[in-house]
Amino acid sequence: MSDIDDIDLPDIPRAPVDPSGDTFGPNVILSDSDLDKAYPNRPRNKNPTLPFADLYLSLFEPLLANKKKRTGVSIRGTNKVLKPHEIRRNIIDRFISRWRNEVGNDIYPTLRLILCEKDRDRSVYHLKEKTIGRLLVKVMKINKDSDDGYSLINWKQPGTSKSAGDFALRCYEIIRKRPMRTTPGSLTISQVNSMLDRLSLASKEEEQLPIMTEFYNNMNASELMWLIRIIMRQMKVGATERTFFDAWHPDAAALFNISSSLKRVCWELSDPEFRMDSDGKSVSLMSCFQPQLAQFQKRSLDDAVKAMHLTPEDPIFWIEEKLDGERMQMHYENGNFMFWSRKAKDYTRLYGSCFDDGSLTRHLRGAFDDGVKSIILDGEMITWDPRLDCIVAFGTLKTAALEGIRNPFGDGPRPLFKVFDILHLNGGCLINYSLRDRRMALERSVKTIDRRMEVHKYEEAREAVEIERALRKVIAEASEGLVIKNPRSIYRLNDRNDDWMKVKPEYMTEFGESLDLVVLGGYWGSGTRGGILSSYLCGLRVDGNHLKPGEDPMKFRSFCKVGGGFTANDYSKIAHMTDSQWVPWDPKKPPSEHIEIVAGGRGVDQPDVWIRPDKSIVLEVKAASIVPTDEFRVGKSLRFPRFRQIREDKDWQTALSISELIALKEEVEKEKADEEKRIEVENRTRRAGKRMKREYTVLGASDKPADFVSPTVEGGPRLFEGRSFYVMSDATTPKKMGKAEVEQLIKSHGGNLYQTENAVPDTNVIGDKNNVKISALKKKGTHDVIRPAWIFDCIRQHELDLQRGQKGCYIIPIEARHILHAASGVERRAAASVDQFGDSYARDLTMEEISNLLRDMPGAFDRTFASEFVKGLSEHDQRELGELPGWMFKTFVIYVDREGQGEVNENLKPSPLLALFAGARIALDLQDTEITHIIASHDQQRLHELREAIKWRPRIPRIVTRDWLKSSLEARTVLDEEQFSPALGCVTGSA
Repeated sequence: MSDIDDIDLPDIPRAPVDPSGDTFGPNVILSDSDLDKAYPNRPRNKNPTLPFADLYLSLFEPLLANKKKRTGVSIRGTNKVLKPHEIRRNIIDRFISRWRNEVGNDIYPTLRLILCEKDRDRSVYHLKEKTIGRLLVKVMKINKDSDDGYSLINWKQPGTSKSAGDFALRCYEIIRKRPMRTTPGSLTISQVNSMLDRLSLASKEEEQLPIMTEFYNNMNASELMWLIRIIMRQMKVGATERTFFDAWHPDAAALFNISSSLKRVCWELSDPEFRMDSDGKSVSLMSCFQPQLAQFQKRSLDDAVKAMHLTPEDPIFWIEEKLDGERMQMHYENGNFMFWSRKAKDYTRLYGSCFDDGSLTRHLRGAFDDGVKSIILDGEMITWDPRLDCIVAFGTLKTAALEGIRNPFGDGPRPLFKVFDILHLNGGCLINYSLRDRRMALERSVKTIDRRMEVHKYEEAREAVEIERALRKVIAEASEGLVIKNPRSIYRLNDRNDDWMKVKPEYMTEFGESLDLVVLGGYWGSGTRGGILSSYLCGLRVDGNHLKPGEDPMKFRSFCKVGGGFTANDYSKIAHMTDSQWVPWDPKKPPSEHIEIVAGGRGVDQPDVWIRPDKSIVLEVKAASIVPTDEFRVGKSLRFPRFRQIREDKDWQTALSISELIALKEEVEKEKADEEKRIEVENRTRRAGKRMKREYTVLGASDKPADFVSPTVEGGPRLFEGRSFYVMSDATTPKKMGKAEVEQLIKSHGGNLYQTENAVPDTNVIGDKNNVKISALKKKGTHDVIRPAWIFDCIRQHELDLQRGQKGCYIIPIEARHILHAASGVERRAAASVDQFGDSYARDLTMEEISNLLRDMPGAFDRTFASEFVKGLSEHDQRELGELPGWMFKTFVIYVDREGQGEVNENLKPSPLLALFAGARIALDLQDTEITHIIASHDQQRLHELREAIKWRPRIPRIVTRDWLKSSLEARTVLDEEQFSPALGCVTGSA
């Protein structure tokens, strides 16, 4: 008996086989008699379907209008207000009720138009926006070079209307100028479906043109706009598939999740009184289900782990590598296979239906345990190149599969199915079992067929730092990212939730290279980015041996396309900086003297517009890695490119060149090889029981760097004694100091210096700018990089302690401003070392830091007073002031009167500055009845006005000058207000 028989399965019978027409496949047009024979129990409508015009007039347009509303609608004669989601459901319910009453219980003809992107019985049309635009130009018999003809084909380009980026709306604006009908047409929903069936079978323009002409002759402009949305499968009416399913039948969503069939949802659930049992809601063999999807990452890795609700008894979660392929489900029963993609596309012919055909299944003999009779697997189909022994780009998957059919036993790239879940086994549905239990069943059921079908590996983790470590590892291997999973979770069909979360490099910060690239071209956006250049073609300057004799030195080659990371302000700023410099791209006359897009063959999409490099801008772009490609002229490109900032300090001559890119890669690779060699040498030495110790002498450094006194106490320890340091760059802030000087400074205070981060454990890596070595270390993710400012602050605080008579050595905690790169939990510790305003708990601030801290606090106060107070502090010996009592005014409410202050008036602003510094609350208005003190000038007229304003109050505030605040702070106690009254006889009261 096989060990597969030891697995306890739920006592759930098999769900019925999907009767949705898979036998016929998509794009097979059946007559009514054929349908009656194939589906004898399907519901029949009693009347013809509604006109297509009714679909957009009573459903699409009302839903779209409701989508734009932000507030509810009051019901006349009642106090009830309908919220937008209630209005949306009401619109759909009314339409469905009308359909049942006027047409019948078969809603499939209309639902496949409403949810066109979910209809897998009709394949995608062989039509893109430009193709439809050309067809409409011919149908309406307009010149393609006319304004309207050009606007149809170049629909993304902005114009005088607001339709840029919305193709259907652009079509509507042009069609309504020359419609064949001004009133709604008479085509029914059934007739429209029949014509769309014909259109889906037409692959050539001469076949498509008469059908589009028929639509044009029988529809008005609004009907044609919605028809084009259906063809493009971009409805966006403001209601999800779930809303329509719930309105049709309570079990509709559940049935669609396990079958991916609109036809089955409409025909099996035509009776609203019928209810499916639990057996009918289980995944079943040879029926495509809607897979569970991974949630988008939270703002931080800690939030991601917290969202899984781990328990102290079971704090473990799983980390899997995210694969760069196509999500695929495999169904197997007694030697027969079926494959479906995430979007329910049937790939069985490509990968194989049995052990004797296909690019994959012919190699899977022995892949299942002997006890497996039927199974459903969920995984990722990727491309494996056995010659390179690695995963190759996702775009090569279909090519590899077709080649696998033509040459089954060749050594070229091949499909590899990486399995990470099991949903069905020997007639039992496993979706309600935990991921941990499903994984156990998977590992017992499936055997690895090397580089054909493999169980995807995972690792267990308990803390967020382990995710970060794993992410750095996959980035170094040029992988796509990670998926973290809750092993206690069940499988939730067609759902995104926190049990599965993806972590991609582009979601993170501080990963990968940052390169300065010149913008060469732009692409018009669509949807919410319509009417603007939403992505940019960037390139590298041709130099050195790459520049042919006599060529213009202002020559660039395409390198990457960047469209992520921009904000609305970024787009606005780029548009302003490049205004009037863009030129429409002419594929017949490309600007080859300045820009090379591709070397030949397939390449990146040609930009809509281009710009001369000397008129262009430089963008700083970050990425996970640099990868080879044939899509761009350079031959290399960026993986996950993302915009960081505009480099206004650079131009085309100072941006990155091809030679500099090659040198950068070679230097990084050399350092990586040297590092690996050094580690191997140290490992051999350690194994031999020897320990090497180097003493480094810094040449050319002074014995006593300027601005620092000797911290050594006679007979006492030195500040950095017993600590190890590796200095990787010069210091740039708060003062410039060479690398050698920083090393000498550390050494003079007792620190040990090394020239590698792994010489001894707990080495402090010091650096202040992203040179090549630091960038390589950051990619490795093994060490924090701390700025030299931390060294300076430690020494300064130590000197102050010595002046106070404290002879111990105390290393101050690292603050956020000290961190150049964080690879561990140092950021959390740094956040705990300062208060909410950035004031350190462990060290004395400088006068400049105090001034900046006061200036940057929320709100505004008397900036003149703040600057005078800080200046006053600097004029006193801080040993006399000691620690200021931060809450001595905590019982006061202070109003700062700005009138009559003379020159100071410009700098006086109501603010909580004093409250933040000395505990008081600042009143923003004189009408505040809780005011205890008013800070005023000596102006007699203004003083009289203030007395009149407060004399009737039960609690009369005291009127004082600003000197009362300053003197009280310096005296470290609240001084008597009388001596700071602005004039004799001023009104006073209890405070």
